[in-house]
Amino acid sequence: MTYNLAFKPVFTTLLTYKEPMTISTTGWLNLSWILLDLVIVAILIPTILLQRRESGATLAWILVIVFIPFIGLIAFWLLGTTRLHLRRRKRHKVESLLAPGIERLQTHAEQNAEPDLAPPSLIHLARQFDGNGPLAGNRIEIYRSGQLLFDHLQLAIDKATQHVHLDYYIWQTDNTGESVRDTLVRAANRGVEVRLLIDDVGSRATKRAFFHPLQSAGGRIKRFLPVNPLNRQLALNNRNHRKLVIIDGDQAFIGGMNVGDQYAAKSESWIDLHARVEGPVVHSIQETFCQDWFHATAEDLVSRDYFPALEHYGPVHAQLLSSGPADERWRSIHLFIFTAITLAQQKVFIETPYFVPDQPILLALRTAALRGIDVRLLLPSQSDHPLVLHAGRSFQDQLLQAGVRIFEQKSSMTHAKTMTIDGYLSTIGSANMDQRSFRLNFESNLFLFDESITEQMEREFLKLCDSADEIQLVDRKTLTRTRKMVESVCRLLAPLL
Repeated sequence: MTYNLAFKPVFTTLLTYKEPMTISTTGWLNLSWILLDLVIVAILIPTILLQRRESGATLAWILVIVFIPFIGLIAFWLLGTTRLHLRRRKRHKVESLLAPGIERLQTHAEQNAEPDLAPPSLIHLARQFDGNGPLAGNRIEIYRSGQLLFDHLQLAIDKATQHVHLDYYIWQTDNTGESVRDTLVRAANRGVEVRLLIDDVGSRATKRAFFHPLQSAGGRIKRFLPVNPLNRQLALNNRNHRKLVIIDGDQAFIGGMNVGDQYAAKSESWIDLHARVEGPVVHSIQETFCQDWFHATAEDLVSRDYFPALEHYGPVHAQLLSSGPADERWRSIHLFIFTAITLAQQKVFIETPYFVPDQPILLALRTAALRGIDVRLLLPSQSDHPLVLHAGRSFQDQLLQAGVRIFEQKSSMTHAKTMTIDGYLSTIGSANMDQRSFRLNFESNLFLFDESITEQMEREFLKLCDSADEIQLVDRKTLTRTRKMVESVCRLLAPLL
């Protein structure tokens, strides 16, 4: 008797046959696939367990591997952090090599008074990250207009005399991208040192030929963690998501805007946030660029040329926190945000384009709302990452039940990554409120301890909420079963997004 296994489960056949059987060619092929599935599962599951991820991420990867082994194998190869330990070692080596020189050059820790309104325990935590905590004497200019930002950025580059360092996730080849590139070309032609680091995945659509004019003028362009199938560099995780510019070592730009018409709001309605920084905290931003550049090129930029002595420019206390996959001891941005929310006494306002909280952040937001804190989230109603959008919405019921107010912006894409707390603390940077930013990508956020700036950001946040739709719990209860199922499935994948 011949059994064709093409459409019959192999295990059922093997357990139920009652007479000798011969397996057809198709059956042997299917049996081989099943055995290969088992080999994949047997090899990858122990590998995943030994990586000691958080339980949610571990379970999500195991489910993917068990139910769709071949797709799971490819996904784990591309997205899993199988080479994370090698990168951690390389990153730690970078930081340890540069740290002594940077510490010798930095002078901003002297006579650094604490911010008045910040809880002492929060300042104590901030000092654990870099030994200094918030630095006094900074001047901050906030940009909500992308076009105004790029105008001022290009003016600053045109005035540069010594160097311009840029670190971007996305650089588009449109009018804005060309305009900023040409500004850098002019600077290089004047003899200014120009170093540009772009992420190889974020800027994958930007061909190398686009930067030939800058290279011909003497500028240097490097790609961060280039993806190269020939030497097995295929991992798509651990990307450099930062958006930093440092000019002559005494001013910097940082925030959520990449380079392109999209971020200048020329191609679509776009809401974002960026900042211009002058003062001692610029050294911290320069330090992050130097580490990233050394990581990509092995060139040591630690010298007084790039860390000039800085004066106090203004009244703002500021601290830069940079985090990434090398953070084995603690994740500074995640830990600081979590702690600031748990210490909030009045209000917590968060604006983010991608909201996929882990359990600590989710618990902190719900607990704050249950304590009577005014907790509000401003999110987009549409996204270029639908899985992330639906996964984020799956948390809305729990948040709304606790008293968190959620607003979705329908007329524009909100891409700003901001948080304000109690009128004294605000943050601007590249980190989204999601697990990818907190654990996988290289991110940088500027934390500002200043009433004036925080109040300005709160006013702008509330104005945006007035033009957005507030999500009500009663509306969530009327969702279709299909919509609920989509959100639930996406939530299972949340630790991977």
